[in-house]
Amino acid sequence: MGAAPGRVPEAQLAQAPPPRSFVAATDLRLRFRGRRVIQDAAVRFDWPCTSFKLKTSTSRVWLRMDGARNYFNVLVNASLLCVLKTTYPQVRDYPLKLPGPDSEMRVIEVQKRTESRIGGTMQKPTGPVVLHGVVLEDGTLEELEEDTQERRLEFLGDSETSGFGNLGPSQPGAPGLRSLLTVNIAHQDGNQAWPALAAKALDADFHNIAWSGAGVVWNGMGCSADAPFHDLYARALGTSEAEVVDEWQPDAVVIYLGGNDWWSLADKGHDALTEGFHRFLERVRERRAEAAICVLLASPDSICACIGSQEDQAAFAADMSQCWRSAAEKLGDSRVFLDVVAPNPPCSLSEPADWGQMGHWSVQGNKKWAAAVVPILEARLGWKAI
Repeated sequence: MGAAPGRVPEAQLAQAPPPRSFVAATDLRLRFRGRRVIQDAAVRFDWPCTSFKLKTSTSRVWLRMDGARNYFNVLVNASLLCVLKTTYPQVRDYPLKLPGPDSEMRVIEVQKRTESRIGGTMQKPTGPVVLHGVVLEDGTLEELEEDTQERRLEFLGDSETSGFGNLGPSQPGAPGLRSLLTVNIAHQDGNQAWPALAAKALDADFHNIAWSGAGVVWNGMGCSADAPFHDLYARALGTSEAEVVDEWQPDAVVIYLGGNDWWSLADKGHDALTEGFHRFLERVRERRAEAAICVLLASPDSICACIGSQEDQAAFAADMSQCWRSAAEKLGDSRVFLDVVAPNPPCSLSEPADWGQMGHWSVQGNKKWAAAVVPILEARLGWKAI
């Protein structure tokens, strides 16, 4: 997205002075992407990459919300205006000073960068966003043009899919104490992770259902989720057990999971993981009766998150291939596809630019993975990238 923008100064965070025009978050002129819940005339959401758009000619807008310590990209006419940091878990009016003449029509998009619950060593964790609405200095909201994106993709994954650490310092390999102590919420932007990049290349609407540390059956050490991904998948909010109402149906569900299960594999065995993934595929199929299910497998040659050597990568790729293929064979569903993702050039431990925080891909690493995923989805879905 170019050079790092400035953040909204804390001193500017005050309630918008009257007289102003308030538009509730439930107004149909606000267009949302991602899972969300409407409650008490407000819209709640917490999955990464959830976003909303509005169109207005006013020169100043305030976002009235409890941002719950999350970070957001604010775009105006598809160009990044600022990164909005919401420090306090309470309702505030966050001001946006828009560029250009006062009468100019603008489309504002607000993208959630952070995942459902993430914190750092010295940072309290994020929580669900509660958007009450927008306050306009003058004028009103206009109707947005009809959405031309007919393709829909649902991505399911863990830290690599959520963009964990993709803006952080280069720390390739297995995480150590230093990398753990320097984790920063600001270092994550799910909108620069591989699902968003692949969806953009394919001109597809998308949902990103991802949680760092989550395994299909066994969560990784330190995972902040209260359940494995088998249970998280159906939730409207990752932090609540209430299930989503599936009005939005994807053309394909793209699954890249297993990295956290793998660390427990030696103790619990391949059969247990195979059976767990089989049950998970059954659950996905129950909810997505018509969608293709595209299961992505790691290559032995391209290093994945938290892997410290080429030998470990080969072992990880072989174990996941064995378990996931066995589970899919047991399901016997002709619309479940398994493909190895082989970036070329691969993500390499010897290439510092491939890496961000705690052995996770940087934006460059995410771009490599996305570039290898796009042709797989083209072939399986009969699509062409733009």
